[in-house]
Amino acid sequence: MNYDVIALACEQLSYRDKLRLAQLLIQLARKEEENTNPQNRVEEKSSGKTNNKESTPKNINTIEYIMERLSKLKPVKRKSLINSINAMFQFQGGISEIDIEKIISELQKRKFIRIEQNSVIYL
Repeated sequence: MNYDVIALACEQLSYRDKLRLAQLLIQLARKEEENTNPQNRVEEKSSGKTNNKESTPKNINTIEYIMERLSKLKPVKRKSLINSINAMFQFQGGISEIDIEKIISELQKRKFIRIEQNSVIYL
């Protein structure tokens, strides 16, 4: 499959699907770029930019950042919570569902939130 075939197929998509596809392509391109040029990640890290490696739930600054953002957003449903966390990482190439679950469990462990019947309760 080449670019021209994909471009023709994309013209048939709705505008929402085009936007979703564009976001996916940007995320895939960033991940590929990070894998092929790891030296650039080190430079970005020293310049204060974040990257996918720094966005792991083990990073205490990341959890505190997420807690700060969630305390302002206060999503009520579990799905909204997942979407909010996902949005926080969309410009760093995205975040995996596994990492989102780790973040949620860390937030529960720190007694920041409790989830009951798909509802989020802030403690």
